[in-house]
Amino acid sequence: MYHEFNKRLEKAKKGDSKAVEQILNDLHPLIISSIKRYYYRLDLFDDLIQDGRIVIIECINNYDEAKGVFFLGYVKTMLRYTYLNKHRDRSNLSLNEKIGNDEEDELIDLLESKEESAIEKIIKFDENQALRQAIIELPMRQRQVIISYFYEELTISQIAKKYNIAYRTVVNVKTGALKNLKGIFAQLDNKR
Repeated sequence: MYHEFNKRLEKAKKGDSKAVEQILNDLHPLIISSIKRYYYRLDLFDDLIQDGRIVIIECINNYDEAKGVFFLGYVKTMLRYTYLNKHRDRSNLSLNEKIGNDEEDELIDLLESKEESAIEKIIKFDENQALRQAIIELPMRQRQVIISYFYEELTISQIAKKYNIAYRTVVNVKTGALKNLKGIFAQLDNKR
């Protein structure tokens, strides 16, 4: 089967239109599966199939066996990136575009402000205070691991080196600490 396909590929590279058409027919299921996997838009399905056919023809013309890459792998990769790049090609919207029935409102009016309101700041402060208090209540080893991991942003390996303990021990201590923190927060919620 691969031998026949390779013969067909050689003919297609030399300009045999029947061989090109046969390769396109053979690879049609690959085009369909690539569309479904990487850019499934029913409204553009026929256009996407044609794009896939064009990619395969370009692959036939550009394929160099000397590079040590299998043709089918090359085609699959090219189809993948073609359809993934379709996401980039979507048109940009203007934030000043008129929306609604009266067309007085603009899209920018719908966007929320990034600034926190006073209430959001207070809630965040209270949550941070509660988290600090909960961390203080942890056993010392768990507290060290949590602070190193989440505040100092060290990796598990770095924490293991820092405290001269095994990697797996750090994982277990971190897991236990998170479990304890959940318990502490559950108790705080019950008190409220």
